[in-house]
Amino acid sequence: GSVSVSVGSGTSGRGNVVGLDSARSSGRSGGAAVVASGAGSETSSGLLAVQSGGAGTAGSSGCLRFSSGSAESGNSGLVMIASGAASGGRAGALSVSSGSGTSGAGARMHLSPGTGTLLTGGQLLCAGDASTASSSGEVSVRSANGGVGGSGGRLVFSSGSAKSGNSGSVSLGSGPASGGRGGMACVSAGSGTSGCGGAIMLGSGRSAAGATGGDACIEGSEGTSASGGVVVVRTTNGGASGTSGALTFSSGSSKGGNSGALVIGSGPATSGRGGATQIGAGSGTSGSGAWLSLAPGRSATRTGGSVLAESGEGTTGSGGVVRVRSSNAGAGGTSGRLVFSAGASSSGNSGSVLVGSGAASGGAGGSASASVGSGTSGLGGALSVASGSSSAVSGGALSVVGGEGSSTSSGSLVVSNANAGVGGSSGWLRFSSGSAKAGNSGGLRIGSGPATAGRGGRTSVSAGSGTSGSGGRASLEAGRSTSSSGGSALIGAAEGSATSGGAMLVLSANGGETGASGRLAFSSGRATTVGNSGSVTLGSGSATAGRGGGLVASVGSGT
Repeated sequence: GSVSVSVGSGTSGRGNVVGLDSARSSGRSGGAAVVASGAGSETSSGLLAVQSGGAGTAGSSGCLRFSSGSAESGNSGLVMIASGAASGGRAGALSVSSGSGTSGAGARMHLSPGTGTLLTGGQLLCAGDASTASSSGEVSVRSANGGVGGSGGRLVFSSGSAKSGNSGSVSLGSGPASGGRGGMACVSAGSGTSGCGGAIMLGSGRSAAGATGGDACIEGSEGTSASGGVVVVRTTNGGASGTSGALTFSSGSSKGGNSGALVIGSGPATSGRGGATQIGAGSGTSGSGAWLSLAPGRSATRTGGSVLAESGEGTTGSGGVVRVRSSNAGAGGTSGRLVFSAGASSSGNSGSVLVGSGAASGGAGGSASASVGSGTSGLGGALSVASGSSSAVSGGALSVVGGEGSSTSSGSLVVSNANAGVGGSSGWLRFSSGSAKAGNSGGLRIGSGPATAGRGGRTSVSAGSGTSGSGGRASLEAGRSTSSSGGSALIGAAEGSATSGGAMLVLSANGGETGASGRLAFSSGRATTVGNSGSVTLGSGSATAGRGGGLVASVGSGT
């Protein structure tokens, strides 16, 4: 039969108390108090219900307290709430929950370990139990779903604050696996059907004492015998009428010092090839492809930041290649332009543009080549090199020089156009100064430089030869004038300060097997209106301390 222990009720005061106490001992442990339901030999054991009574109209239900007693010099007693073990079935579940409310907030559930005045406070451990043959138990920590007009409850994982030491760390991760793959750790925010999706923020701690703020580190794990893990940072795809999210990698702003640097790169390799670093913009199917912009920081008081693109050094081989190019064109378009330009300047000089190869200490200097593309159905691309114009002073100079040879000959300077095709002619070469509106046009000078201990270099102007037509003409003409005398044409041999002056030969080439040698004509131009035609003078120069030179005119002999 059942056994019931109860005390009487009261109508004007509190109900009486029922106490169940075990006996105390002055020398040993006190007596145990056991409240247990009866065993069932063939079916379930009896239910053990410990609950306070229901509350009246104006009160609250009674409190339930499970607590061990205090200890003066030893450890206080353990409190254990658990279901029993099952040898042939599933172990019983353990559920701890607080009551719900219809007019106020639901009741709080508070689970905290004990404090320590001298040593570390107690630990709070929530773990799924181990399984000897299959997976261990799952641990789920979550808030309940929100109602019609509310939001789901917050989840806060935080260590406590510290007054004079370091605050505790927070670790989220999966355990190691000895014979399988390590478990995945996933942190995600909730999606939204009528508003924005939830944000995820990963921020390190700040410092107010003059020290550096905390670091934030995201890294793939090491593979001791294979590749290290991949780190992927990306936004999700855009919807039907939106764009994909932006990715911003930026250091914070600084009030009194330098802002932080941003470093993107692959790690070094000791016995293999260093990893590639690639930055690319997205392609577009209905609009232009995305821009890729690389811009340094500006400065309000000093020089702006520099942009440096350089290849890696090869300590025992060649340095890496730096290639800047636009992509190939589609079926109906042109390939993209390449623009190398310094920025404009409002009150100072604009920046210079330098294109060249580096110096070589034990080999030949690298070549620098500028060329334009060829065309199969149209003209080849044009190559233009022009110096800058000026609205106040002279325009910029254009200098093309061969390199100096400190112990041997200097480099050659070759200006030529390409050979002609089967049905065309080779292109022109034109050396000309620009026109002038109110002043003199610029001079044109072609010559070799002086020699200190050797012979001056030759200057040769010649026209091309022809196999089926006449050879090309060579013409030397001075400029004409509409208001004054035309320009003079002077051909003179150079002075010999210690010996004879140079000879000047004007002759036509020898005739071929069936032709005559070319004519030589020395003639002044004719006068068409009221003036005299010019005179022709042939003579030798005067001699101060010697004999004047002879003048010989002769015709050729015939066989």
